[in-house]
Amino acid sequence: MDKEKQIQEVLNRGVENIYPSRQELEKILRSGKKLKLYCGYDPTATRLHIGNAITLRKLAQFQKLGHKVIMLIGDFTGMIGDPTDKTEARKKMTRDQVLKNSKNYQSQAAKILDFKGSNPAKILYNSDWNDKLTFIDLIELASNFTVGQMLVRDMFQERIKKDKPIYLHEFLYPLAQAYDSVAMNVDLEVGGNDQTFNML
Repeated sequence: MDKEKQIQEVLNRGVENIYPSRQELEKILRSGKKLKLYCGYDPTATRLHIGNAITLRKLAQFQKLGHKVIMLIGDFTGMIGDPTDKTEARKKMTRDQVLKNSKNYQSQAAKILDFKGSNPAKILYNSDWNDKLTFIDLIELASNFTVGQMLVRDMFQERIKKDKPIYLHEFLYPLAQAYDSVAMNVDLEVGGNDQTFNML
């Protein structure tokens, strides 16, 4: 497939939204600049699911264009539990549980991503930087967001209507996910529509 077709595939196939804009990303892709991008996977189960194949394929499309891709294992965020689309708090998981769950993720992802070629995909774990954060670091990070911004989320509005609890650690999940991008110094994040709030 020629480069133009590859660029169009990256921009359009299986893509609903691009932030800040499709035009901006297209301009960067045509410029020849090599991007560093990632997608995160919280190991809440022992196997990747079919929905993960969509984001893995998108990473692979970027990889074929020569961009640096990272498969991020959310071993830290997996312990918090993503509140997205949940009518109640997720059951918290231990570090041992998330590490055990993630054990086979690379071999499963290797059916789509190339971890050995001339431009190998990397696997990183977000505990590598999140474990080093101090409480004051967390306060500094949290000071960039308001409770109102968090409460905008539909599932939190539903819980309020049904008088169900919203726990503070659930507010910290999008902060931890946002910090992943900063810690890895990436240009772009790939994710499903359900992750839009966490990614912005």
